[in-house]
Amino acid sequence: MSVLNCMKPGAKPGQMLLAVDLSVLTQPEAAIARLDALGYAPDIRHVAYTTGVHVFAVLKDETSSVHTDDYLLDEWTQLCTEFEPQAVHLWRGQAAAL
Repeated sequence: MSVLNCMKPGAKPGQMLLAVDLSVLTQPEAAIARLDALGYAPDIRHVAYTTGVHVFAVLKDETSSVHTDDYLLDEWTQLCTEFEPQAVHLWRGQAAAL
């Protein structure tokens, strides 16, 4: 399974986002504390979907055209063991065509 094939609508070309959806967790405050303990400094953002507003702890928001397909995959895998896997997201904006 290639997680990075899940493109985030609106992500800019080359943008990589690693985030935890706090809206689907039963204890979001504890999740933020755990993220802090893991060394992250999450940026809290909200996104309005047709199903409702979701609150995300964005851990990485980087832009580069040189990221490999497995960039941040190890971090994503580790976070899936710390939190409910459906809450952990790794998205990228589709690279611009050459």
